[in-house]
Amino acid sequence: MSPDGITLHLIAKELRETILPGRVERVFQPERQEIILVIRCSGQSRRLLLSAKAESAGMHLTIKEKKNPLTPPQFCIVLRKYLEGSRLTDIQQVGLDRIVRLTFNRIAENGKFQDVTLIVEIMGKHSNIILISPDCNRIIDGIKRYSHALSRYREVLPGRVYLSPPAQDKEDPQAISEEQFIRLMLSHPLTIPLDKVLFSSLEGLGYVLAREIIVRSGLAPELLLEYCGAHELQSLWRTIQDLIPSLYRGERVEPTVAFQERHPTACAPVSLTQYEELKIVKCNTVNEMLDLFYTANLEYNRLQQLQKHLAHVIKQEISRCSKKLSFQEQDEAEANSSLNLRLWGETIFANLHLIKPGAREASLPNIYEPDGHHINIKLVPSLTASQNAQRFFRKYNKARDSLKIIEKNKKKTAAEIRYLNSVEFALEEAASLSELLEVQAELVEAGYLRLHTKVKGTNKKKPRKEAPQIRNITSQNGFSILIGKNNKQNDYLTMRLAQPDDYWLHVKDSAGSHIIVKSAPGQEVPSSTLKEAAELAAYFSEARLSSNVPVDCTKRKNVSKPAGSRPGFVIYRNHKTFYVTPKAPQENGPDNYR
Repeated sequence: MSPDGITLHLIAKELRETILPGRVERVFQPERQEIILVIRCSGQSRRLLLSAKAESAGMHLTIKEKKNPLTPPQFCIVLRKYLEGSRLTDIQQVGLDRIVRLTFNRIAENGKFQDVTLIVEIMGKHSNIILISPDCNRIIDGIKRYSHALSRYREVLPGRVYLSPPAQDKEDPQAISEEQFIRLMLSHPLTIPLDKVLFSSLEGLGYVLAREIIVRSGLAPELLLEYCGAHELQSLWRTIQDLIPSLYRGERVEPTVAFQERHPTACAPVSLTQYEELKIVKCNTVNEMLDLFYTANLEYNRLQQLQKHLAHVIKQEISRCSKKLSFQEQDEAEANSSLNLRLWGETIFANLHLIKPGAREASLPNIYEPDGHHINIKLVPSLTASQNAQRFFRKYNKARDSLKIIEKNKKKTAAEIRYLNSVEFALEEAASLSELLEVQAELVEAGYLRLHTKVKGTNKKKPRKEAPQIRNITSQNGFSILIGKNNKQNDYLTMRLAQPDDYWLHVKDSAGSHIIVKSAPGQEVPSSTLKEAAELAAYFSEARLSSNVPVDCTKRKNVSKPAGSRPGFVIYRNHKTFYVTPKAPQENGPDNYR
């Protein structure tokens, strides 16, 4: 989502008040299509971000610092040559279009002052950042270079004459009359949604602001043009004339970001009444609004990509272990079928006199069931009866020894599947990037995931590990209930944070959170609090959608971790079991982190 023309107008207005006249201290290009100018004005340095990315093109002040490549890209080198040490003297938007011209004044090689212009074109996938020499209107360089092979309209190459992007033929909402507005709206096909009609007709409006105008006019956001009569179009006209001119003058500006959980859904320089059901965050400036929106969106996308990648790794490992367990079960069945060979060997030894030399098969009485059916035993003709019996005993001994190994390996594989299921559950429960990184670190330590190796000689000192952020909920009786969200948190919570007399809870035979109820000195934890903690343990487990969930509870001193066991695995004794229905934490009281 890129800022619309109205938002960009307010951005430019705030920038003129904030960083003009400012001196360019540094130029960075942290990403392929992103520039950061460090500009110092009024004794303070600020970071101006310019982006030509298709999904986040725009310009705004940012407080987020990004890592820069060891070798700056070519465009960054050009900008450093022309802009570092120069003065930013002017910021102008082209009408209400999404094109902004930043003018810098510098001392040229001939010792005279010279202007250069950095043009930021915000047009989705066609966005660009172009440096031009205004006296001859020729391009010095662009962050995206292309020739007529990619664009028949213009070339963006060093030395070419700069051509502005083609006009969009939209009307200025402040200069159009009501009659012209209605005629313009009705000139579109009637089957088009109203927000698309406003977006394609009026300059400076994006989809979010267009939908906001529709909602403030008392109309449905999804309304089609064919259902609009004179009354609806007049309501739209009045709302536009009430809102747009005041925004243009910088009045009634309420920068707002709407979040659906952690996902930033939309932002606009006005209060978003269309998203009343979502979480609304108010910002002090439009620059702050865009910085919050794009930073949160970047973190959310990174979280989604990382979560998808980790889920794929875990799914592959569970599939591998499931196949491995299936093969082990087949080997076990084959080994069990070989246990009858002992009976065959004993039967042969008991009836050696009945077996003729060179026989291929013998039907002999069962020594354990003399009155039962005879046993048909296939023999190797080249071996004597005694040798055939010994051959069966050797196969039996091998199968017996194999069963012991298979049983041990089956337990190991089943434990690995249970562990991977617990990691998968922790991944599903992860609500922040830090929790995802904890799951990633656990998979790396367990050998399921390999991160890219670092360049030799860099970061020789190991970073200090920070303690996990453990969720802390206050019970209705005032006791602290601590909740681990993944195996690493569970280990830290149970084995390091909890005291011997604290209560420990976990869902029986299921992946889930370790729960600790902190006991106060001289005060016994009431059973109601333990039941409350058990409901939380059931909620933060795979049994969340079940009822009558068994939750084991014991003192922390009765919990131990075997040496060499996987993260999150413990053994415990002297426990009692609660049978509860899972309950969400918001129903149990306020929570925070410690």
